[in-house]
Amino acid sequence: MLPECYRSFRPPALILPLKRMIPLLYKDAPNRTLPLISDTGYMNSHLFIDWLKHFVKHAKPSTEDPVLLIADSHTSHCSLPAVLFCREIHITFLTLPPHASHVLQPLDKCFVAL
Repeated sequence: MLPECYRSFRPPALILPLKRMIPLLYKDAPNRTLPLISDTGYMNSHLFIDWLKHFVKHAKPSTEDPVLLIADSHTSHCSLPAVLFCREIHITFLTLPPHASHVLQPLDKCFVAL
C-alpha cells in the first residue's frame, strides 16, 4: 500500500491574465484550486511564493517528513525569498538545468511505479 502522500491529489493553481479576479472563470475548477492573477498570465516570483504556501498546506512537510520539490529553472522559481521559504519549511528545492527538463523527466518516456 502506498503512503498517503502518494495517493492524495495536490490541488492545482490557475493563473489568469487579469487585473482583478472574476470568480466565474474558475467556478468549475477542481476543489481547492488556487486562483491567481497576473498582468501577463505567466508565473512570477510573487505568485510562486503564493503557490508554495498553497503547496505546503497540502504536502505538509516537516522535519521528520521533508518534501523534495523539483522545478525547472524559470526565474520565478529561483528567487531568494522562494529558496529561503523552502529551507524554513523543510522543502528541498531542486531545479533542473535550463532546456533539459524534457530529457530529465522520466515520466515523459516510461511509467514509474512507486
